[in-house]
Amino acid sequence: MDADRLARLTEQQRVCLRHVYSHLTSKEIAPLLGIEPGSVDQHIKTAMRILGVYDRRAAARILAEHEGLSAAQPLVYQPLDIAPTPDSFTFVPPIESGWQPSGLSGGAMREQQASFRVATSGGAPTLPLPIGTTRPGDLNWLTRLAWIAVIAIGVALAFGALVSAIEALGRLSQG
Repeated sequence: MDADRLARLTEQQRVCLRHVYSHLTSKEIAPLLGIEPGSVDQHIKTAMRILGVYDRRAAARILAEHEGLSAAQPLVYQPLDIAPTPDSFTFVPPIESGWQPSGLSGGAMREQQASFRVATSGGAPTLPLPIGTTRPGDLNWLTRLAWIAVIAIGVALAFGALVSAIEALGRLSQG
């Protein structure tokens, strides 16, 4: 790539390409620069046209190589605001490891903790309340239906008891 083309890039185009090299999208770059995502796209498209490439990542790589950044791109991690989908099972330490929970930080890990087994539910009823690690969203349709029936029967019995108590109080006061 001739240095003449790279010299024609504006500072704003260079900044956008550096962020593209860091695997950011136009929507993520825009608030960093205080401009609209469409403006970021225009800066990148103009830079691509100047460099004579048809891919924004290729343009970012050319600028990075020119500026002496490493040819290997940095690792990409999933943004923290995206929660992983919860699994229906839980990983617990193997029984044979003898590991007991302690005050170790999350980063500290011993070799015997590296292997895990899947903990299955022990047949205990899952409550429709957020207790422990279970949440109401973790219930399947059959369990939800069963809880609806249990709650309806409980409400009917409570209402019957209330009516009976009021009737008994009425009899006591009359007589």
